Order: sequence, then C-alpha cells, then structure tokens
Amino acid sequence: MKIWLAGLVVAVVLAVLGSIALPRGIAAARFLAGPRDEVSVASWRLTNLSAEDYAAAADQALAARDEDLAASIAQLAAERGIALPAPLASRITAAQDEASARMGADAWNGFLSGDAPNEAALAGAVAADLTGVGDIRDLYSQAARYVSGEEIDPFIIGLATVGLGLTAATVATLGATAPEKAGVSTLKAVKRAGRLSPLLAREVGVVAANALDGEALRLVGTSLARLDVAAARAASGRVLKAEAVTTLKGLGSDVATIGGNAGYRTTVAALGTAKSTEEMGVIARLSTRFGTATRAVMVLGGTALTFASYALTAAMWSLWLVLWIAGVMFGAAKLGRRIGRWIWPRPGPRVRMA
Repeated sequence: MKIWLAGLVVAVVLAVLGSIALPRGIAAARFLAGPRDEVSVASWRLTNLSAEDYAAAADQALAARDEDLAASIAQLAAERGIALPAPLASRITAAQDEASARMGADAWNGFLSGDAPNEAALAGAVAADLTGVGDIRDLYSQAARYVSGEEIDPFIIGLATVGLGLTAATVATLGATAPEKAGVSTLKAVKRAGRLSPLLAREVGVVAANALDGEALRLVGTSLARLDVAAARAASGRVLKAEAVTTLKGLGSDVATIGGNAGYRTTVAALGTAKSTEEMGVIARLSTRFGTATRAVMVLGGTALTFASYALTAAMWSLWLVLWIAGVMFGAAKLGRRIGRWIWPRPGPRVRMA
C-alpha cells in the first residue's frame, strides 16, 4: 500500500511540474531551434507572461489615461489566446471612444508652428513638412540664428535639410519617397515637442553637428532673406555631408515603418524611449510582425531583444523539459513493472519431493 501511495505522490508532483515545464520547455526548444532575430526573441519573452500580467499592464495604462497602450495590450493578449476580464475590456473600449471625442482643432496650430503636443497637432506639423513649408521655416530660423551668432540646433537643421531633399524627391518620383519624408517630418515634430529620447537626440545631434557646413547654412539664410527659394534649396543640399544624410534618412525610414504598421502613438512612444538609432531599427522590425500590438510588446517584452541575452534562460527551460520527460519515462517504467508483477506474480519456490 505504501508503495502505491508513494507512486501516487510522484505522479502528482510530475503532473504539477509538467504543467510548468511542458509549455515553457517546448517554447524554449522552438526558440533555440528557430530564427535568432528580434521577433523570435520577443515571442519567446511573451511566453513567460500570464493573463494576470496582461491585465495588470492594461489596468495601469488606463490609470495613466493611455487608452492606446491599453488597446495595444488587449490586442496582443487576444493574439496570444489570452482573454482579459470583461469589465477591463469594456473600460478599454470606453476609454478609446472618449479619446476619439477629445480630438480638437490642434492640427492647424501644429501646421503653423510645427509644435506637436498631441496627435492632432503632430498631424498638422507633419502636413506642413510634407509641403516643404515647415522645412523652409525651420532652416531659415536656424540659419538666421547662425548668422547672428546665436546657438543653433544641428538636429533640426539636419532634419530640415534632409526633409527638403526628400520633398523634391517625392515630387520627382511621384510619391515614392513620401513615407520616408513623413518619417523625417514626424521625427522633427516630436523633437520640437520635447518628446524625443535624450539619448537618441544626442546621438543624431552629434552626427548632424559633425557633418554641418556652416557656410552652406549661411547661404541658405541669405537666400531665403532675399526670397530666393531656388538658391536656398541648392545651398541646402550642401549643408550636411552624405554620411549624416544617410543616417537621418535611415532613421526617417524606420519612423515611417513604425507609423505605418503601428500608428502615431507607438511611433511617439518609440521615439521617446529608444536609446539609439539601432533600437529604432529593432522596433521597426517588431512593428512589421506585431502591427498595432507593437507598443504592448515594447512595454511587456522590452526592446533589448538580443538572442544571447535569453539563450541561457531558454537552455535552462529546455533542460527542465528533458529532465521532466526522463522523470515521466522512469516513473512509467516503474509503474509498468509494478503492474506486471501484480498481474503476473513471481512463482513461489518449488518444494522438492524426497
């Protein structure tokens, strides 16, 4: 009887361990055997989250009046087969409806000033840049400051310069470079709004400052003062060296990818948290896979998604899976042997006749 009771205890322990080790171990094995890119790492990170984790994150987003993040978390949970509590889902829907009703007339102010304290104003600022008006305004402002000896912003100069070039290219190519141009314009509007990550701003600002041609910038200012837009455009092409232009175009392209796949709020959130242009590239690639759920991935899974960072953890879970399988096989063998002995008991010793 004691043997059967011990077997039952072992079986229960294996079942409990299996409920933990089996799903995570299988996910870890697939992760180690699959592609080693950011999307795979993010998917692996998300397997370790429970329904409570999603619900807590969504509730926290609603408390911060960030209905966009709450909706993104709800979508990611749904994609992964996790149902949020019905009251929480209703609160998310109500918050989205309320946010839509709050959209006002800030777009016109954003168009005129280039400032973007919210999405409507950001849309207006981007619209102004798409026409070239915003870039000319910003270049003239910065060139005038340079001529008068005042402090300038190389970041804004670089973005305005690249933006003017992309405006011309967009017209010449019948819109082929429009997404890239929209990305650069969004980046400039977020920078002006003070919502750009300081580390990202510093990296790009240093690149632009090191590539700046002061005389070309001065010529832009004097040309615009004479209302000679053609001469200003020609001079703007010499304000930055080619390497800086390539960097800014690449960043603009990543911003456009995130915006197209995940929307304004995710784009602004990415620009506000990314520590480098490389991290913006990671978020752009995540947005291609996760779409409007990208912001939830950024919050719940992070963006430091290198394979090496999680390979050891995945290897440990894979080892736990192997040990669990070995334990089940060993237990099954012992159980089978006991049942066999019970069905076919050993014959007793033979009595030898004298």
